Amino acid sequence: MNIKEIADSLSTVFKLVSDSSFSSFLSVVGLTLLAVAVFLTYKAVTSKPDQFPFSMKIILYLSLIGGMVFSAAGPSVALLNVVSVPRMSADQAFKNLEDNAEVKRVVRLIAYDPAEEPGLALDRLTKLGPSDQLYSFVASYDELVGYKVADALAKVGQSKKNIKRVSAIIFPLNTGLFPANSRGLIQVIKEIEDRREIQTQLTRKFFDGTNALDPNEQQDLANTSIPSYRLDRYADKYPHYCSLTYKFACKNSAYSAHAFVGNISNDWNPLGFSQQTNEDRCGLSPTKYCEYTNWDAARQEYRNKFGARAFLIRNLEINKIPGRVMIDFDRPYDQTLPNVGSEYTQR
Repeated sequence: MNIKEIADSLSTVFKLVSDSSFSSFLSVVGLTLLAVAVFLTYKAVTSKPDQFPFSMKIILYLSLIGGMVFSAAGPSVALLNVVSVPRMSADQAFKNLEDNAEVKRVVRLIAYDPAEEPGLALDRLTKLGPSDQLYSFVASYDELVGYKVADALAKVGQSKKNIKRVSAIIFPLNTGLFPANSRGLIQVIKEIEDRREIQTQLTRKFFDGTNALDPNEQQDLANTSIPSYRLDRYADKYPHYCSLTYKFACKNSAYSAHAFVGNISNDWNPLGFSQQTNEDRCGLSPTKYCEYTNWDAARQEYRNKFGARAFLIRNLEINKIPGRVMIDFDRPYDQTLPNVGSEYTQR
């Protein structure tokens, strides 16, 4: 191992320790005890034997041993945290997007400031999203496990700046789910606009009085099986579906369905994922917005921007979700999304 490799390794360990408040605490305690041991060693060397009592020798040995133990514990805990919570690679997550891989667990992450938004605390939440919505955005939990909470928020399209606290609702999937690509979003819009009980609230429908969808497309959209969302199954229809969602998401916010679906941020990609970028996709031309040739090209285009797959789910009542796990993250920059188990209580 050369000097550069040693320096890189030390830099990595230092970053891991500094990223974890608990590891940093252990390291500070260790360094303090070592400093005490160094001071007492100096006193022992410069003092006459009868001027350095036996009790000080005990403190010296305890400080030296404790300093070494605590100093080693800091990096060890940081490394253990990284090793103990493995995370899925971005390449595998993107492959899941391409394959429309089955989702087994989903997560809803809600960042909030307790002083300004106390209603978003775990014990105050009643639904996945605002009570007047019919659908909310969620992500595949297994694809976010192992990431720092703040980084997971960035992957699902939320800013990681000035995050005070995060409420997380994690649950096994036991209900219908729409991949939030252009096809899935159109299906959700149609489902909302066909609901009888809210017709009086739908003052402006996206599909009202139009022939936007031909019979072949309507038949395709009626299929909600998992394989039907693979892009290769509807590649010939994708350009049209995407142009429709561009119009809905970017060009006119007056459509009534907006009020019933979770916020479609400017980072949303019609292929069905959130991007980690400051780019406002709605500033693109319709052609560029919907550009797609094949998955190889898409992977090259988005490999450094890909965040996480996005899904739309009914805005469920939280206390009726079986197997749910709720976690309150009070240190989102230090804490990691765990592979939930017995250490967290199901509520």
